[in-house]
Amino acid sequence: MKFLHTFLQNCDISSFENIFESAIFPIIITDANWKDGIKIIYVNRAFCSSTGYVRSELIGQSPKIFQGINSNYKVLAELKTELIKGNSFTGESINYKKDGNNYYVQWSINPIRNDTEIIGYISYQKIIHNTEKLEYLKVLNSFVQTSNDLIVVTDLEGFIVYVNDTFREQMQYDKEELIGKHTRVLKSGIQSTSFYKKMWDSLLEHGTFSGVFVSRKKDGTLFSDKKEIRTLRNDEGNPIYYISSSQDITSEIEKQKNLEAEIYTDTLTRLYNRKKYEETIDEKSTLFKDTNEFFSLILMDIDFFKDINDTYGHDIGDYILVELSKLLEKNISNSDLLFRWGGEEFVIIAQSESQQAYHLAEKLRDIISKHKFQSIKITASFGISQIKKALTNRELFNQADKSLYQAKNEGRNKVVLYDNNNEE
Repeated sequence: MKFLHTFLQNCDISSFENIFESAIFPIIITDANWKDGIKIIYVNRAFCSSTGYVRSELIGQSPKIFQGINSNYKVLAELKTELIKGNSFTGESINYKKDGNNYYVQWSINPIRNDTEIIGYISYQKIIHNTEKLEYLKVLNSFVQTSNDLIVVTDLEGFIVYVNDTFREQMQYDKEELIGKHTRVLKSGIQSTSFYKKMWDSLLEHGTFSGVFVSRKKDGTLFSDKKEIRTLRNDEGNPIYYISSSQDITSEIEKQKNLEAEIYTDTLTRLYNRKKYEETIDEKSTLFKDTNEFFSLILMDIDFFKDINDTYGHDIGDYILVELSKLLEKNISNSDLLFRWGGEEFVIIAQSESQQAYHLAEKLRDIISKHKFQSIKITASFGISQIKKALTNRELFNQADKSLYQAKNEGRNKVVLYDNNNEE
């Protein structure tokens, strides 16, 4: 670790002046002695000019000499973690000059290595004099700190530089836990990559974006807010921040979900109902016409279900319908959609072509025939059809219905795939 010290001490300062002194941006070099505390071993003329120190006042000092009450300690902690790992690091914070005035600094720090180890770090810095960004934040703070809206300000890469109290309290964070963090710390993982791509595309092209975000609070609970994001620009028209203003619509979203559940859910089985099927099949058909994404329809009917009701009573019949629904849900994929059509009939929209749907139906038929519903055994019949360009939704369903009828006529407990060759 003494190699860099020795190298710098033994070199004529004029050799460093040739390399670093003429640079217009500040440069600082430290050792890599984390055990005893990192020390400054070189600063160039631009660095001294920007901070008000002379070189002799800084050599041997800790870089902490530049830190103060408004420094971004979260970013500084990340900086230390990455440098110890041997990685480069870029970031920004507030530093302090010799006279106590603060300034905004962006730095890029890289390890210096000999053949076997890290012997120091060199930092190239960009200092924003007159605290341009800090002034923007002060102005923002005076306007939005008491706002009922949830306000977040980030830099152009998405790192949080400001939150108002309303946002902090709603998300259950302390201010220090958010400043310096990337906004991805709030992501729920529910929204798709394409959603965020659309957001960034809109911000870069138009400077604004509006949408409903699903975020995650500190305790893990989900939070929905209607957000508007705008670009803040300096006097020269250059973007320097993104500011988002939003309102909590979690309760409205929950009410909407509950309403949809009442409208689209079968009260007995809790499966999607016939109304939901009608809307979903319209969406799937439209998507197929646009993207040629095939799907198949599986229509299922419990064999001799009237006899079960007559023999055991409607309570047992309802029990079988509920348990069968659970059995079906457990044995289809996440991409397949299950509906109760009515009575003892169920519909599956299978995200696959007809042969795969046939194998799925055969698997379900076999599982049902072997399952005991309070010692009662049942069977089911299946009819399958596949979407085609010329088919209407009604024709698609009728094909599956004809195949189901054929399965019933051929003895039940059977799967029949609609044969297009038999069409008149």
